This record gives sequence, structure tokens and C-alpha cells, in this order.
Amino acid sequence: MIAPAGLVVAALALWYLLANQPSGGLMVVVLVALVVGLYGAIGRSVVRYLALGRTTYAVTDSRIIARSGLFRQKERSSELAGLSPPVLKPGPSRTGTISFGSGAVVLIGVGEPKRVRDLLTKAIDEAKSRQAPPEAA
Repeated sequence: MIAPAGLVVAALALWYLLANQPSGGLMVVVLVALVVGLYGAIGRSVVRYLALGRTTYAVTDSRIIARSGLFRQKERSSELAGLSPPVLKPGPSRTGTISFGSGAVVLIGVGEPKRVRDLLTKAIDEAKSRQAPPEAA
């Protein structure tokens, strides 16, 4: 919803700028509207893309960890034993997004997504089997 609105704001500001050639305070207002509109139209996507490029994922024997952020790295983790089976959504250029249900870490832009999903399924199964109480003989 923000991108179309941002595009409209940017287009109107650019039209006003070219048609009326404002000066002084009005020029500042029009330029601010143009910048805000362009950010709403494309800037958010560019920032998200750049942040995704700095995202790293790690899997231990008990957790899956995602670190992401453009300027300030945030870390999210989920216990493997508490995750639902991974769901793969294919993406562009042989990448994909792997999710585990609500509230869990989501892996975005993963290369070789089918292989990674299979490895995560195995890791989740192993983590759950380690937590299961031993059966009485």
C-alpha cells in the first residue's frame, strides 16, 4: 500500500516542481514531498534488499539463528525441537524462503532451498528425538 501512495506523491511533487517552478519555502516543501514519495515507492525495497544482503543464518544442534539488519544487527533464534516442519516457498534465481510457522525464524533468500529444507527437517527430527524421554523396556 505504501509503494503506490509513494509513487503518487512523488509524481505529483515532480509535476508541481516542473509546472510551477516554486521558490523559497514552497520549493523545500515540494522537494521534501518528492523525497518522501520516492522513499515510499522504492526506498523501502532498496533498504530491505541491502539488509537482506547482510543477513546470516546459523544452525546448531539445538537452535536456528538469524542475524539481520542494515545498520544495527538484530538476532532472532528458535529452538529446533519446538519448530514445525519447514515449509519452502520458491523464490527468484534458485532461492527460496523457508518458514516454520508463526513466531519462528524465517529464512529469506536461501540458496539451494530444497537441500537446506531437507537438512533442517533432519536437524529438527534429531533435536526432537534428543528431547523425547527414553522408552521403558
